Amino acid sequence: MTTASSRGKDVDMPAERTSVLIAGGSMVGLSAALFLARQGIDTLLVERHENISQHPRAQATSPRTMELLRPLGLEPEVRAAETPNARYGNILQVESLAGAERGWFDGPFRTEQNGVSATGWTLIGQDRLEPILAKHAVAAGADLRFGTELLSCQQDSDGVDAVLRNPDGTETTVRADYLIAADGNRSAIRTNLGIGTHGRDVFGRQMIILFRADLTEHVAGREFFLCFVSNSEVHGVLGQLGATDADRWCLALSLQPGERHESYTPERCAELIRSAVGNPDIAVTVDNVDSWEIAARVADRFRDRRIFLAGDSAHIMPPTGGFGGNFGVQDAHNLAWKLAMVLKGAAGPDLLDTYERERLPLADVVAEQGVIRYLQRSGLDEAAAARHRPESTVLFGHNYSAADAELDVLLEDPTEPSARPGTRAPDLTLRRDDEEISVHDLMLGGFVLLAADGRWREAASTATARTGVDIDAKILGSDVQPAGDTSFTDRYQVGDQGAVLIRPDGFIAWRSADLPADPAGTLTSELRRTLWRVTEPESALR
Repeated sequence: MTTASSRGKDVDMPAERTSVLIAGGSMVGLSAALFLARQGIDTLLVERHENISQHPRAQATSPRTMELLRPLGLEPEVRAAETPNARYGNILQVESLAGAERGWFDGPFRTEQNGVSATGWTLIGQDRLEPILAKHAVAAGADLRFGTELLSCQQDSDGVDAVLRNPDGTETTVRADYLIAADGNRSAIRTNLGIGTHGRDVFGRQMIILFRADLTEHVAGREFFLCFVSNSEVHGVLGQLGATDADRWCLALSLQPGERHESYTPERCAELIRSAVGNPDIAVTVDNVDSWEIAARVADRFRDRRIFLAGDSAHIMPPTGGFGGNFGVQDAHNLAWKLAMVLKGAAGPDLLDTYERERLPLADVVAEQGVIRYLQRSGLDEAAAARHRPESTVLFGHNYSAADAELDVLLEDPTEPSARPGTRAPDLTLRRDDEEISVHDLMLGGFVLLAADGRWREAASTATARTGVDIDAKILGSDVQPAGDTSFTDRYQVGDQGAVLIRPDGFIAWRSADLPADPAGTLTSELRRTLWRVTEPESALR
């Protein structure tokens, strides 16, 4: 991608118009399109590849990501599309499939969340998850264009102009209010903006071979999610891709320094597959080969005026822990609700400054936790264990207030939540009609006020009228019923007349231990402080 001024020609076409343009149609870009479209934001996504990638890449959707998809009704569909044998979650270690077994162990993604969340890991590759995200994004109104490349972009104080190359080779100009760069770890947009990265050097390169072979006789009676293979010829991981077409598999290998997957011919790949299977005569068809860096690097900035980085363009994390892609989806969710509020005129543009302020420091911390797990698993740094934080803390303990220097740490233990503003709302089991739900199932793109005292309903209604921002007041004992063993007051550390204002992303914006003298006025002020970030002109407050 180049700047428009350097391409040597003008594109004289009527410009299309969209509120948000997304560059990149992988897991993060598709999630951003889904989250924005569900909030009624005009969204255009472009992806230079013609189709969604065949490669599974990220093999698991984290509980926090599932927590974001649940309110949209996607959880059953995502779970139904899990990778074959995912329900077992077992990992087998072998010399080869036909050779000696070296043991079984529980997969890393079946750990309990200790009551932190109502959902859990879903073992689904990106090749299975992304079509679901795309389908629902389109159903919500997003315009997804595969085979369409973003050639250039320029921004001014009012928006971004982009030139697109369409599948037929013609070019189109698009005018957008904002651009989300979800164009991967080699982001051309980030490079052209002059945004550098910081972090550790590249640890290695991972290669995945997609292939077809009938391995029935070698796997019969052994239901594994992944199979670690180690022998004199190959060290890698085998995984089954197909459910109905059970002959679809992948083999993941670590490349040597300086190696590229392009040097591996189909014949060489087939040899490695046969060595992993332990059968030199098995018929193998190699469908595709790709590779990517194992690294831990974070962009120095996540925003340049009207352009935002998300996912791998903003941060690269080792695969250990399953943090990278999932953290990118959470980038998209954090940014989507803020863009929606600003575009609807419900928030001031300064709200968008909080995207970088909240996500960048956490990206550094989470990337380092991925590095620690990689070093431990690889046996490269046993001392890394001392810096290891529990999985639930890395997934759910994000503390946005710490980014504003209001608290001391970026992560807190979610099994003992503080419920302080800036932290994720502690999970609370509720009953709605005859259905048991989580408090996070209430998050449908707007603010939620949770309280036990009915007087907060009128306060929320008044604050909505004054600000134009919908507040969904949920009164316990009326709108929803308490359920489970933990009370609202204990979980959120408020009194019987207290209340908690929860942001659209499930993080606490404000809480009041008791009922203030002017609950409507107090709630209105706190909502404005959250959304405008600076003192508003008097006219905006009327």
